[in-house]
Amino acid sequence: MTAPEAPRSASVWEVIQLTRTSWRICDAALTETDAARLVAYVDRNDTGHFDVLWLRSPCPTRSRYRDLDEMLADLDAAEAAVPTSRATRPLPIPHFPPSH
Repeated sequence: MTAPEAPRSASVWEVIQLTRTSWRICDAALTETDAARLVAYVDRNDTGHFDVLWLRSPCPTRSRYRDLDEMLADLDAAEAAVPTSRATRPLPIPHFPPSH
C-alpha cells in the first residue's frame, strides 16, 4: 500500500506526513507558535480508511473518511459555517430569582 497523493485543497490547511500512515493537519494561516495552528491528527487504518482526531473547533462531526480530500472538504465546510466576525454580543442568559 502506498501513500496517497497530496490532497488538492484550496484552503489554508497544511498536510504534513508524519509516517507512511499518519498525518498532521495544520492551519497555515496561523503562526508556528500558535497552538491553535494544530487542527487534527489523521491515521490510515488497516481497512484503508482515515481516522481523524480533531483538536480544535469548529470541526466536522465525522471522524472517519475514505480519503484526505474528503476530510479536507468537510473541514472547509465546517470552517465556512462559522460566522466570520465574533464581535457580536453573546445571547443574554435569563436570570430568575431563587425559588422558595
